[in-house]
Amino acid sequence: MTLFEQIIKPMLAEISEPFDSDEFCFEIKIDGTRAIAYIDKEKKEVRFLNRRLKWFQSNYPELLNIYENIDAKRVVLDGEIVVFKEGKPDFTALQTREHVGEKLRIKLLSEIMPATYVVFDILHLDGQDIIDKPLTERKKILEKIVKEDKRIMLSSYVIGKGKELFEKVKERGLEGIVAKRLNSKYEVGKRSKNWLKIKFLKTLDCVIVGYTKGEGWREKYFGALVLACFHENKLRYVGRCGTGLDEKGYAELTEELKKLKVEECPLEEKPKLPSDLEITWVKPKLVCEVKFMEITKDLQLRAPSFVRLREDKNIEDCILEI
Repeated sequence: MTLFEQIIKPMLAEISEPFDSDEFCFEIKIDGTRAIAYIDKEKKEVRFLNRRLKWFQSNYPELLNIYENIDAKRVVLDGEIVVFKEGKPDFTALQTREHVGEKLRIKLLSEIMPATYVVFDILHLDGQDIIDKPLTERKKILEKIVKEDKRIMLSSYVIGKGKELFEKVKERGLEGIVAKRLNSKYEVGKRSKNWLKIKFLKTLDCVIVGYTKGEGWREKYFGALVLACFHENKLRYVGRCGTGLDEKGYAELTEELKKLKVEECPLEEKPKLPSDLEITWVKPKLVCEVKFMEITKDLQLRAPSFVRLREDKNIEDCILEI
């Protein structure tokens, strides 16, 4: 059975600092939703699988014709679905697209804020899995079989000059870059040193395991989120985050958290928190991205601030890498 008939977990990157190397190519890190695309040109069928292993192509009707841009019968591609605004990825618009379930509204949003599939790898081509081919060969195959337009495009890259690209990305206010070893295979479902993510902003995906009671104008909402990440195969407390949302955000997230309330702390080791802190524990289900200044020696986030919910990720993706 080939990969075209399988549920595929994408290859993931480890964290790195900017560097130069002729053994690597460097791409802009796209702020979108990771999507494995299964494209059958003969059946005129396009399916998208996210990191949570859910099919979600129905949310993007404008992308269901990209099979016309593929010069092959059947392929499996890896990439990011992005909504661009003024030439830059707009994750807020993308989240709006993904939270809609009503067909008429999906169609309307597909016209108002259309998405683009940015492709950076190919795993299967016409009956043959090609994940064991070097990245350079897979890139050449993509360039031959993908015809770019507004709905599908190839991720551009440079070879060797990672620091220069990183500085350009930083100037534009983008998220960062990804370094990929040129002779590397595609490692399905693995986090590998052959792919390295280099971020301008320090961000981390965390599991929400509880919340504190709000005060003042936030009295009817939560005060701060209690965050955790996996470290040494154990979900452990990494800090509290109470900034980064507007009132609408506090209200909506508070309602979601109330549905997940549990009596006991879901962590194996209950964190040592101030005794006067009123905490409501929740089922570890929601993932949020936070930005922060640094990770302290006792593995706590310094000055974390809420960025967004990551409904495209599982709690297992929340790994504290130090």
